[in-house]
Amino acid sequence: MSNEPNRLPEAERALIVSTLTEYSKRLDETGELLAALQIRHALECLDPENPLNRMPTRQGD
Repeated sequence: MSNEPNRLPEAERALIVSTLTEYSKRLDETGELLAALQIRHALECLDPENPLNRMPTRQGD
């Protein structure tokens, strides 16, 4: 069994990030700030460089 999580293909990740970024901008423009903030949080979670997004490796496997 692999310890690696299932990851999105890079092309799919890029499409999702692009779409969510556009949604966030549009929500900002219309004053839907809470929804925009939640989408920005989702974007942070999709960032592979974000330390919060990294899963710790299991010990003893």
